[in-house]
Amino acid sequence: MSAHTALPRVQPRAALPCAQVRLADMAASGCLGVGVPRRLGGQGGQLEDLFRDPGARHWLQGLHPADRLVFLSQRLVVEALVRTDNIGLRELHLPDLLGGATAGASALESPPLEARTMGLGWQFHGLLRGVPNLQWDGFSLLLPVQTAGQIEGMLLVRSEENGLTVHPGENPDLWSSAACGDVQFQQTFLRADEWLGDQPLWSSLVQTHQMLRAGLHHLPHP
Repeated sequence: MSAHTALPRVQPRAALPCAQVRLADMAASGCLGVGVPRRLGGQGGQLEDLFRDPGARHWLQGLHPADRLVFLSQRLVVEALVRTDNIGLRELHLPDLLGGATAGASALESPPLEARTMGLGWQFHGLLRGVPNLQWDGFSLLLPVQTAGQIEGMLLVRSEENGLTVHPGENPDLWSSAACGDVQFQQTFLRADEWLGDQPLWSSLVQTHQMLRAGLHHLPHP
């Protein structure tokens, strides 16, 4: 981010009762767009500017720990769309994710489900545990595709897909504060047109996830 770029001065709220409201605050802060090219609706600069820019760093420091989990998940889904070669998928979903109108749920910390290749897509069955930002009014899920024990790539899955349901997770506090729960797949068929990219994209997002998580972890808590 340029030194002359000023983020909106929106103060973070601690311990609001609704994760959806806090997601709107995150969008208003401009921090979701740090490291996203301006041509794609972002603030420009590099993703690392979240921790180098004084304004962005100050805003992140004020986040409740549960809000940091929501922010991390939302920003990872944004980053996946920035890096994808699927331009149609990016144009369809990125504006709403940057604006906080749609929640981004990242499954990168969850044990992956084994997918079954079926024609022009994959079938999923099982329980995906510990996924944050599963907002009640809908979300886009960043989902690794694993077959024969190997990650093939990533899909972006809409919460309204047939055979997909959401359940509260094992931690009721995280469910209420960060919408962190479990996603149940019941023989759910996901199409290849939701494909974000191959294994190299997954690897790069894992590295980004580790960088963001470490940066957020080392920030002082409010």
